Amino acid sequence: MKNLIYYFSGTGNSLAAAKLIARQLGGCEIVFMKGEFTPAAHYERIGFVLPCYAGGAPKPAMQFLKSLPLAGDSADYVFSVITCNDSGGDASFMLDKILKQKGLRLNYAKTVRMVGNYVALYAIPQNADELLQHADAQLNSIAAEIQQKAQTKPPRRHLYFTAFYGIGNQFFRVKERQMQASDACTGCGLCAQLCPVGNIAMKDGKPEFLHKNCTQCMACLHWCPNAAIDCGKQTARRGRYHHPAVKAGELK
Repeated sequence: MKNLIYYFSGTGNSLAAAKLIARQLGGCEIVFMKGEFTPAAHYERIGFVLPCYAGGAPKPAMQFLKSLPLAGDSADYVFSVITCNDSGGDASFMLDKILKQKGLRLNYAKTVRMVGNYVALYAIPQNADELLQHADAQLNSIAAEIQQKAQTKPPRRHLYFTAFYGIGNQFFRVKERQMQASDACTGCGLCAQLCPVGNIAMKDGKPEFLHKNCTQCMACLHWCPNAAIDCGKQTARRGRYHHPAVKAGELK
């Protein structure tokens, strides 16, 4: 494979984006940013496709990147695509900072608005299909630019996103303690299989939330086949969502 894309995804937005870009590039491997992975010595392009959480990059994705054996000669060209509900925040800046420590830098950084899934704060938008159509059009243009190795300005840090990231992750610690499964749960175990940080264990046929590493990706809530998982009382009436081009099995 001459191209490599790393992604992080809960409900499939970033995986769908990574798959679309990979199809256009050709010769592309796609790797979930969890567990361990040893890349080849060199690629023509290395990309990172991930969501913006609380104004920055998901903490598990950053931990994965820090441990990744990359060096200055690992790729000719490095890009990032941040999927988001509203803003990409400092996610690309955070990526670039770690890459520079490894002798690399982002040559290209773009943000794509997709369907927001954080129902702990807001409902799934009614124009989800329209948002995804617009996102696909934008991603096709982005993929063409990546194919041509287009350049963008280096990502900049924004102090208000830095502050928001700290506050947001503290808020996540509060919300993770509100994750719960109702009597509608059948004990299928899909939530535990999908949790990218191993924060759910099955006990006596029911999910037990361990309250230790939750990144509030909402994968467990949105993929539950019986809508049995909620975060507090409000999420039950705020809808469920996962990207229509992604199957749950792709995120295990």
